[in-house]
Amino acid sequence: MFTLRKLLAIAALALTASATLDPATSNTKGKCPCTYNCSAAKVSHAIQAAECSHNTRVHGTQTFAVFVTDHKYDHSHGAPYGNCSAYTCTAPTSAEMTVVDDDCWTFFWGNQGEETGYGTGCIKDPHDGTCGCENSNGVFVKGSDSCV
Repeated sequence: MFTLRKLLAIAALALTASATLDPATSNTKGKCPCTYNCSAAKVSHAIQAAECSHNTRVHGTQTFAVFVTDHKYDHSHGAPYGNCSAYTCTAPTSAEMTVVDDDCWTFFWGNQGEETGYGTGCIKDPHDGTCGCENSNGVFVKGSDSCV
């Protein structure tokens, strides 16, 4: 039987889930929006570009995410690493994607990107580079592509 303490712990774990497997459907590499229709709903630091492109990071409907590379992680398994800002408002149009920056990569959960698909390779284990995926509770599962 569940005690109140166990139920509260389960509820707290559910509320701290930071990502849900739902890959972007298009992307634009090397450009950031010059116009944003809202503030970021969630910012994640020091994560792989693949994590930003493979997972939604907000409750509700994520429309796009902007990833900016942090070069201090360039030699780590799974690079590039950086900051991922996730948004729930209307995604920028191609005309609003005018900030050209090699360190920027914009992922869309819609067809606004210049390329179809999520654009990155797999999410990699930071210790040995093995491909896998990340469950919504943040646990990395080596060799899997069916996380929930």
